[in-house]
Amino acid sequence: MTDWAKRRTRDYVGTQRWSGTGDMGRDVVGYVTRQRHEGEWDNFQCKQLSSRLSEKAAFVELGKIFMHSAAGEYRLPRAYTFVAPKGVVRNVQNFVAHPERFRQAFLDRWNELVAPELVENQVVTLTPEIRDAIGRFAFDSVYWLDAAGLAEDEYAIPALVKWFGYDPGAAPPGVTPDLLQDEEAPYIEQLVGLYGERRNTTFADYDAALADPEWGQHLREQRTRYFEAAAFDRYYRDSTPPDYLVAFKNDLYHGVVDTHHDRHSDGLARVLKVLAQASQVSPAGVLGRYAKVPVKQGTCHQFANEGRLPWRK
Repeated sequence: MTDWAKRRTRDYVGTQRWSGTGDMGRDVVGYVTRQRHEGEWDNFQCKQLSSRLSEKAAFVELGKIFMHSAAGEYRLPRAYTFVAPKGVVRNVQNFVAHPERFRQAFLDRWNELVAPELVENQVVTLTPEIRDAIGRFAFDSVYWLDAAGLAEDEYAIPALVKWFGYDPGAAPPGVTPDLLQDEEAPYIEQLVGLYGERRNTTFADYDAALADPEWGQHLREQRTRYFEAAAFDRYYRDSTPPDYLVAFKNDLYHGVVDTHHDRHSDGLARVLKVLAQASQVSPAGVLGRYAKVPVKQGTCHQFANEGRLPWRK
């Protein structure tokens, strides 16, 4: 669940883990703006329980939010999610499914369920400030997730891959834009220069090299390979733990680096030899299983972009 929480909150401006003494009802918090608790924020209340989250526990946890918000500790959260592997009891499911009924239940049952449980040896009465917080809170933004829901959540896929050997499947094919993209500039510029060295001339620009009858098609193929690798990266960056893609690239790097450093008749010969070698490398793990030849060759162009294995020295 920790891996899921880290992934689920990565798109926020900032995150914070508040669990423990003095958490004021917060657990994993995702800040929507740089104002943090002075702006919008979401709360993920993660419960490692051996049974389903009870009705009383749900009321008490949300009650803490209303009490501390009423006291001025923070704004009400934009959304609140109970994360409990065993799920929540049926009554909690029903309340979440009926937001206004949930709101009214807080007002009706505060003294019974919530007031004696918020502060040790103290009864927290339903003050006008707490009543106002309950009235303003968006109960339609309360959710719950159990183990099955977590398994179906896209943010949980990397954790499933890591802990249970889940197969993320093949990456979608890359799409090569008609127009040259800024991200391609370094390796394209290097290739165009090497085509000119082989021809003992200078190509004015990318378009001039593309129009060349000998090397134009080769250049088109390199762009296809580059965007196959880019699509591969995007897919597995979202569907596997971060170190999987790093390990894949390191395996490929070490599979071609000696060929890159070898002596070659010219720079273009180095490119052709490295790309041929890349097609033969078999990186370990699930990413290696799905890395087709164009992906591995396109990754070499990424290395050239980064200066890790430049085509033109």
